[in-house]
Amino acid sequence: MKKIIQNRSWKFLLLELLVVFIGVYGAFYLTTLREEAVERRNRVNYYETFLLNLDDLYAKAVSAKEEVDSLRSELANNPDYEISLNRSIDFTNNMLIVRSGFESENFTTIGKEYLSSLDRGSNLISVIEKRVDILEAETRKFLIYGEGNEREFKKWYAEELEVLSDYLGGLQFTISKGAVPETRIMIKQLKDE
Repeated sequence: MKKIIQNRSWKFLLLELLVVFIGVYGAFYLTTLREEAVERRNRVNYYETFLLNLDDLYAKAVSAKEEVDSLRSELANNPDYEISLNRSIDFTNNMLIVRSGFESENFTTIGKEYLSSLDRGSNLISVIEKRVDILEAETRKFLIYGEGNEREFKKWYAEELEVLSDYLGGLQFTISKGAVPETRIMIKQLKDE
């Protein structure tokens, strides 16, 4: 009889050990699933916020390009057009969402190709900002300090506006044909997982 009790308690102990192992493994597995869901939700939120920023950036690019093209047209149609300091061409952009993609905790969750695309767009924005700053600084030098020949300055000014218009058009294309569709695809893929 003692042997039967020992035999049963051994089986019972083994069964208990198996139940504990399954419980602990299940808890780890559920925690992993929960963490993956939170990570996926955070990535979706990042991309949705990025889409909103792209809309804003696109609107700024359109507005700046319209202003630049209006100035170009005015200069082309009226050779006596008097150049003035134009502060309405402001393309300052902090790019917080884009920059956040390069932070260490986000860098690993965003795909290489997407980061490369963000980097190219970020560089284009930086170039536009610098060109606008140069345009304003040189115009200020010409108007306030009288540096340079008026005819040469107008020629340079018109060329600079053309380059700026091309960059702004390129940015609009990059946003509407590249970044927005890619971001929407990524959001859809994440939501479908």
